[in-house]
Amino acid sequence: MGYRIQIESGNCINCGVCMDVCPVQALDMSRPERPGVEGAGILGKPLNFMMEYPVQVGECIGCGICIRECPTHVMALDSVTGPTPLAPRQGPVTRPVEPAPAWQALGDVTRESLKPTRVSPWGDLFTWRTSERPKDWQVWRSMVTDSRRDPIAPCQEACPAGTDAGRYVGLVGQGRYDEAYEVAAEVNPFPSVCGWICTAPCESACRRGTLDEPIAIRRLKRFATEAGKLPPIEPPKKRRKEKVAIVGGGPAGMSAAFYLARMGYGVTVFEAMPVPGGMMAIGIPEYRLPRAVLREEIDRILGLGVDLKLDSAMGRDFTLADLESQYQAVFLATGASRSRRLGVPGDGLPGVVPATLFLKQVNLGEKPVASGAVVVVGGGSTAMDAARSALRSGAFAVTVLYRRGRAEMPAQSEEVEAAEHEGIHVQFEAAVSEVVGTDKGISCVKYIGQRPTGHFDGGRAVYEAIPGSEREVAAAMVLVAVGEEPDPSILPAGAGIETSGFSGIVADSSMATGRKGVFAGGDVVSGAKTIIHAVGAGRRAAGSIHEYLSGARNGEAEIMATVRVPKKPERELTLDLATRPQVGQTMPEYKPGSFEATQPSLEPTAARFEAQRCFRCDSVYGCQTVHVNSGRGPKDAGAPGTTSIQSQLADPARRQADSGPAVPPAVLGGRE
Repeated sequence: MGYRIQIESGNCINCGVCMDVCPVQALDMSRPERPGVEGAGILGKPLNFMMEYPVQVGECIGCGICIRECPTHVMALDSVTGPTPLAPRQGPVTRPVEPAPAWQALGDVTRESLKPTRVSPWGDLFTWRTSERPKDWQVWRSMVTDSRRDPIAPCQEACPAGTDAGRYVGLVGQGRYDEAYEVAAEVNPFPSVCGWICTAPCESACRRGTLDEPIAIRRLKRFATEAGKLPPIEPPKKRRKEKVAIVGGGPAGMSAAFYLARMGYGVTVFEAMPVPGGMMAIGIPEYRLPRAVLREEIDRILGLGVDLKLDSAMGRDFTLADLESQYQAVFLATGASRSRRLGVPGDGLPGVVPATLFLKQVNLGEKPVASGAVVVVGGGSTAMDAARSALRSGAFAVTVLYRRGRAEMPAQSEEVEAAEHEGIHVQFEAAVSEVVGTDKGISCVKYIGQRPTGHFDGGRAVYEAIPGSEREVAAAMVLVAVGEEPDPSILPAGAGIETSGFSGIVADSSMATGRKGVFAGGDVVSGAKTIIHAVGAGRRAAGSIHEYLSGARNGEAEIMATVRVPKKPERELTLDLATRPQVGQTMPEYKPGSFEATQPSLEPTAARFEAQRCFRCDSVYGCQTVHVNSGRGPKDAGAPGTTSIQSQLADPARRQADSGPAVPPAVLGGRE
């Protein structure tokens, strides 16, 4: 696969701007096949030093800068299956040597060619920056106001917390592990946790995935947190008298606490469980997230002066009114801990247990026994965690029933593969119809086969039951993991805080509830989402609380200004556009009865090699000199890499040469 630049050549004005700004020299300007409008050319032939329209001559990284800068909006970008069709390189440009007449057509003295380095179109007069031009009628410009936003890499756009993933990946590739860790932690107080268990939406958006496979961003984050060291956090510049109470010590609550403490507020976190961390601590097994990793990051937050009160539940140990009498703002971040029921006959029998309750018992050391056959109903991460934990807790057979297909499972594919690797049977397209048993226990689970109808509802395929496909599977225990929702029982009657149809707290865009000074965010508002979503929600809540207490106009912007690591410009980058698979991930070793973490980290050499696959979308648009080590990019005449894609794919020796670091770099592009 690859990116293809589509060009509507009929409306092209032949300016060559797209060629100038392409950071990887993927575009060249074609030469005219007929005389230009200025005259008949030389002896009736086209002027070979003129331009006609852009053509794609190298592998595109999908940054879209040419599209942003095209003055007539005649360019578009799409992906193609198989190798991207490439045109031959058009240069070098030559022009005849002849005495200059008293007057010449502009086309006779204007030419475009590719330079070894990419320079500003305005020379030293102005610093060039790509501009954002969302409307077709807006004229192209290189001189822009400071209010515009530089392009953001897709990985950063996709991250709910806004982590600058491309930047820390680039630092790993350069062996600068301390700085990489610092960047990974600047907008996320749980970088190590996310390095182990994040769902990695950044990888789904990674542009590299169009060429071969996405960058292993999550694993590189984990590597950075293990290989690097964080500097001490500087104390806040201002200590504020206002105090904030946070109800819930999960990722949203602790994230809000982290940022509010960084801004100088006194913060107290009330957690109903005997351990902090919320579902990170009681819902995720230790083989996926070592407790030492979680505890280290919570200790870092508490080290800022955050006060933590465990075994303290609102409605049991204190009331909302108690908090309002002692604190100037309250943030409700109690998560979504209530498990949904199956809603079929027999779902109230003994032995039908919420998966979240089972995982809580496992993670708090209660060591529940899962003897006999266990059936897990659901297809998310909770279902996979419950299934694998049941196997480790004594079950001799575990079956997962999921009503849709494999591609639609909310769980990450690696979780499903690991479960199957450990011997768990995953039955797809199986909708539970009944749990069979008595008051003494259950005996089996009945289900019916499903098939897609070809219709979609909200982007998801609609399934229907297959007549005559009823089946049953033996079970001594059923773990229900069909979704979690917030529990509004913590709210007192008449609190003036509205709840939604699924029992979540209703909050506005600033996370303020209907009660003055009370804010809510994370899963208790949105319903069950991921840890990185909760982290982002916690920071946004902290920004809104800061605005409420201090009168700041943009609280989150002030927080970001406090925590951001200064970004130094990249003056030179090296990209690898050769087809290379993502660094391999080994299956975790399964030890019966053991919850020990067995997923190995990356070795330094493998981590740097993987990081160097990155297109560096975060900074390539503004880098003046870009080298392409290998891949299908333009090379100087006679240099390696000038053969066609067909010959590269057909010749194993050529592929080997093109995949190694010894291929001489080609320095890329600008205007002459």
